[in-house]
Parts: sequence; C-alpha cells; structure tokens
Amino acid sequence: MSKIFTSIAVSLDGYIASKSGDLAWLNNSMVEGEDYGFDETMKRTGIFVMGANTYKEMLKSGMAGGKERTYVLTKEKELKKGKQTQLYDGDLKTLAEMVKAETDRDIYIWGGGSVITQFIDLDLLDELNMAVIPVLLGDGVRLFGKLSNLKKLTLTESRKLEKSGIVLLKYEP
Repeated sequence: MSKIFTSIAVSLDGYIASKSGDLAWLNNSMVEGEDYGFDETMKRTGIFVMGANTYKEMLKSGMAGGKERTYVLTKEKELKKGKQTQLYDGDLKTLAEMVKAETDRDIYIWGGGSVITQFIDLDLLDELNMAVIPVLLGDGVRLFGKLSNLKKLTLTESRKLEKSGIVLLKYEP
C-alpha cells in the first residue's frame, strides 16, 4: 500500500528557507560524497503533491514537469503546468484517497511547510523525514505552522552524516 511521506531539510532553528527565500545555506551545507537519500526518495515516489509556491520555485529552477504525476494545491486556474501536472483545489482527504488509488508507489508531499502542516494536522502523513542542517537562520519560512492539536510521532530511524554534521531523522505517527 502506498505511503504519504515528506522529506525536507530544516535549519536547526526550524526554518526551511531564509527570510529572502534564499537556499544557499542549504546548498553550502552539503558535502560531496555524502548520501542524502535523494535517489532513494525519487525511486519510491509515484506522485508528487506540492503547494503553488513550491511548484513555482521548481518551475524557475527547471525541476518541475517531470515524468511523475504532480498535484499542485492552488486556487490559481491559470498556473502554467506540464503534461503530468494537475491543479487541485479541493479537500485534502479526498486528494489523499485519490492519489493512493492512482499509484502503488509512495506519494511525496514536496512542500511547502504549510502543505506539510495541513497533511500532518489531518493525520494524512505516514512518514516524516527531516534533514536537520547545522545552521541557525534566525528568521525565515518556518517548517511547521499551527496545528489543531498535539501530534505524537515515533522516531523510527536516525543517522548523522559525519562530514557535514547533518542529521537525518525519520518519524512515523
């Protein structure tokens, strides 16, 4: 059965982007030769779900419009989209049921923080993978927004990358 999961990098103080949106802090933290799990993540993913802002950033970088089906959560009906891109403006529980029925692979919630928070709040996220980057940004875009109630997670895996000091954490509800 398909899992709904996310993998996201976060600064030590809980931000996923600097105040200006710059991600240099993230790229500068990675060390050549370390395995951050990107290949494994892509192999297991059958469908991507992301917010409009994340999608727009991916369009700018040329990373959007790949071969995997992508659902973009947006109210913008005129948003540029590729062949495999669907715009979605509905109930997230309905979307979760729909995408699970469409693939036998996993569904990757690829940000942003608001989308991830909504999936957690609705108990739709089966797995939360975080790469904690040893950087303090002091301000920026927070990973988690407000939740309607406490969410208890279980740490199922952790790994420290020796060269960069990045810690990879895997949680499940």
